[in-house]
Amino acid sequence: MDTLLQVVQVVALVCVSALCVYLIVVLSQFKRDVSDFSQRSKPVLENLAFITERLKSASEKFESQVDIIKGSLQSLKDVADDVRMFEQRVRVAVEEPVFQVASVFAAVVNAIAALIEKLRGKQ
Repeated sequence: MDTLLQVVQVVALVCVSALCVYLIVVLSQFKRDVSDFSQRSKPVLENLAFITERLKSASEKFESQVDIIKGSLQSLKDVADDVRMFEQRVRVAVEEPVFQVASVFAAVVNAIAALIEKLRGKQ
């Protein structure tokens, strides 16, 4: 029985040794795969960094253009408000005198028409 136990121990040690050798081979292959992946992913990551920088630059330019457009629209709104206020001031300043002149003109036309009627009636 003692011999059987020693044989089982030897077989177990051989199995553990084989497992260790297998793990060493697998881990060395894994190390090569990781190294290869690292080398292949480096250009991709550099390109990604370049693209990110370009997108950042483009978004900053876009943002500055939007700010310029907002400023232009605000200026246009201010000009439109100024024109509207000027139109109201002109209307207030001109409207009443124009109505007065129109009233006087209508009165003169009515007076002339009445005079012509009166002169026709005498003939």
